[in-house]
Amino acid sequence: LASARSSKDGVEALQSGIDGILKEHVRAAVRQAMPDASALMRNKSRRQQGGSGSLNSPVIPDQLEPQTPSRRDGEQEEGLRSLINNSHSADYYHSKGYAHRKLGEFRKAIECYTIAIEKDGRHFKALFNRGFSHDKLGLYELAIRDYSRALDVDPTNAYAYYNRGISYDRMGDFAAAIENFSEAIRLEPSNADFYHNRGFSNRKLGKYADATRDYTAALELNSRHFKAYYNRAFALDKLGKYSEAVEDYTSALQLEADNANAYHNRGSALEKLGRDEEAIADFSRAIAIDPHNASSYNSRGLVYDKLGMLDKAIEDFTAALQEEGDNAVYFHNRGYCHRNKNNFSLAALDYSRAIELNPDNATAFTNRGYAMRKLGRYVEAIEDYTRSLQLQPDNVKSYNNRGYCYAKLGRYDLAVLDYSEVLRLDPSNNHAYHNRGISYDKLGQYDQVAMRWTHWEISTMLSQTIRGCSSWIL
Repeated sequence: LASARSSKDGVEALQSGIDGILKEHVRAAVRQAMPDASALMRNKSRRQQGGSGSLNSPVIPDQLEPQTPSRRDGEQEEGLRSLINNSHSADYYHSKGYAHRKLGEFRKAIECYTIAIEKDGRHFKALFNRGFSHDKLGLYELAIRDYSRALDVDPTNAYAYYNRGISYDRMGDFAAAIENFSEAIRLEPSNADFYHNRGFSNRKLGKYADATRDYTAALELNSRHFKAYYNRAFALDKLGKYSEAVEDYTSALQLEADNANAYHNRGSALEKLGRDEEAIADFSRAIAIDPHNASSYNSRGLVYDKLGMLDKAIEDFTAALQEEGDNAVYFHNRGYCHRNKNNFSLAALDYSRAIELNPDNATAFTNRGYAMRKLGRYVEAIEDYTRSLQLQPDNVKSYNNRGYCYAKLGRYDLAVLDYSEVLRLDPSNNHAYHNRGISYDKLGQYDQVAMRWTHWEISTMLSQTIRGCSSWIL
C-alpha cells in the first residue's frame, strides 16, 4: 500500500532525493530512523501471489493514488525536511512498519503501524497495511477490522474492499467476500484479479456457473491470467463440461508449462472423457515435474486399474503410499487391485490398514468382508459386513453377502432374515429370492417356500426363464 513510487509516502523521496540535499550527518539520522529503507526499495515492485488453485494474495497496489502527479524537486526537498524535523510523526512509524512488512516481520510491522494509528487515527495507509499484516498472520478478524476502519477514511478505495474480501474468504465467509469483491469491481472494473477472486469465492459456494462467468471476465481483461484459466477449468469440470475444461487447462499450461497441478487436473478431465491413454500421459507429466505428488500416482493407478493393468496400478498405489503412508484411500485402492488379482490375503491386509486409518469407511469393511468370504473365513466376514451395515444400513450387497456367510455356517435362520431384508430394500432382487428359498428348504420349512412364491415372483421367474436366464434353480 505504502507505494515506494508515491511521493506522498515520503520513503521514495527520502531514499532517492537525499543525495545532494542533506549533509552527511542528516543522512545518518535518516538512516537511523529508517534502517530498512533499502530493503523497501529492493522490493517495491514485488506482489504477493498465492498457489494456482488459491486466491491471489492481498495486493499492495503499486500506485494507490495513480492520478496524483509526482512532486517537483523543490516540493521533494520540502517533504524531506518536514519528515526529518518531525521524525516521530505518524508517517515516520508507518514507514518503519512498512520496512518491517517488506522483510516479512509482520508483528514488528503491526507494532509500528499501531503507534502511527495512535498518533493519527485516520492514517489510511497505516490502517490498510496493519490489516495486511494481520491477514498474513492469519488474524483475519483483526484484518477485517483494520480494512473497515481504512474504508471509513476512504470509502472509494477498491483495494481495501478487495483485501477485506480476501480476509472474509479465508475465514470461510464467502458471501461477505463476494460482496467486497463486487464493490471493488464497481470501483475499479478493469482489474482482472477482482473478478478472479470473486469467481474463487463463488466456486467455494458451489456456484460454478457464476464462477465461470467471473473467470471469463478476468480473461477478457487479461488473456494471460494463468489462475483464471486454471480455476475456470476447475469450475467447468464441476459442471461436467470436461472438453472445455481440457481446453482451459491446456491454455493454462501454455502460460506455465511446468505446472504439475494443471497436468494432473487435465488428466482427470481426460479420464472422465474416456481418453485414458492421454490421461495417463498427463499424470506421468505431473509426476515427472513433481515426483513426490502422491495424488498423481494414485490417479494414474486408478486409470491403470480401469484398463486392467493391475500390476502397474499396484506399483502406482505403492508409490503413493511411499509419499503418504497414512492415506486410507491409497491402501483401499491397492487392496482392490489385489482382490481383482484374487490375492485375497494381500487385499485383506490393505483393507485392514485402510480401516485402521479410517474406521468409519463402510466400503472398506464391505470389501474386507468380501476378501474374508473368499478365504473361507466366514465368521470374520460376518463381523465386517455387520460393521458395514452399522455405518450404511441400507446396503443391499452387505445383507446379501452376510446372508450367504450365515448359510455357509449353517445358520439358515439368520440367512433368511438377511435375504428378507434385501427384498424389503430391493423387491426385484431375484438372487435373494433364490437363496432365501434354499435357506427355507434347508430349514425344512417347505410351507414357507411355497408361500413365498407369490404371483409376482412366479411372473418374474418365468420372465427371466424366457429370456434364457439360468440363475434360477427350481
